[in-house]
Amino acid sequence: QQRQLQQSHLAARRADGLAAAADSVREPLQRPEDCCPSSRQLPAAPADATLAAATTEAETAEAEAEAEAGVAEAEAEEAASLASAALRPRFVFFLCEMMAIGLAFTVVEKFIFVFIIKELGGSQSLCGYSVAVNVIFEVPIFHFGDALLRTLGHEAMVLLSLLAYALRVFGYSCLQPHTVWALLALEPLHGITYALSWTAAVDKVKAEVPAAWQTSGMLLLNSAMWCAGRTAGSLLGGSFLQHGRAFGHSGGRALYLVAACASAGLIAAHVVITLLLRAAGERR
Repeated sequence: QQRQLQQSHLAARRADGLAAAADSVREPLQRPEDCCPSSRQLPAAPADATLAAATTEAETAEAEAEAEAGVAEAEAEEAASLASAALRPRFVFFLCEMMAIGLAFTVVEKFIFVFIIKELGGSQSLCGYSVAVNVIFEVPIFHFGDALLRTLGHEAMVLLSLLAYALRVFGYSCLQPHTVWALLALEPLHGITYALSWTAAVDKVKAEVPAAWQTSGMLLLNSAMWCAGRTAGSLLGGSFLQHGRAFGHSGGRALYLVAACASAGLIAAHVVITLLLRAAGERR
């Protein structure tokens, strides 16, 4: 017990000595704001600034929502305008007419050389020359397409195209083995047929389809003329060429006689339906 008391006294003395030493080396400290004026507390931001920031954020979000709603409304209006243009009776008839013209083009493009070589005994050189004549007569019509549109308009250009096609295929049906080279005299009509109809068709889409939907309008035109029309022309023309008969003939001669009659019927339909639509208020 005496040893424990001695040890506790020694520990107490030792702690007192350490405390006295610490007090002797410690210097009085000043307040932070006295020793460093920059450390003084700044006044707190007023609550009005926080409220103003929140109000600005809300106004920004509201403006963005209104802008998005405006864009969505404009897109809906444009879609409605496309549907309105595409479903107009005149435009529907225009697409049907372009599909028929695409069918007619295919009957010539896919089967004329079969007719020339196999039935009339023409040469492959003659077929090549006919293609060159086609292209030569297309170029000037495309070059002056804008002037022709201003002078003739869509309806007259399509009508002239159909007339040229009817003359062309009727001329094919009249060819004989000894007159097969007369094919070259008929081929300039292809330039009139193709260049007039395609120029009128493209400008028709540009005139009737809203500017924001021009690509969709060209998609409709190409689908009608070159997808539906060409597919139907290949299937019907090939089947008729192999199995069909008309006016006492078969093969290519019968095919092009039927094509001439069909194009004459399309000319009549074009004139009648155009007059009816104009009477009903469809000017284009």
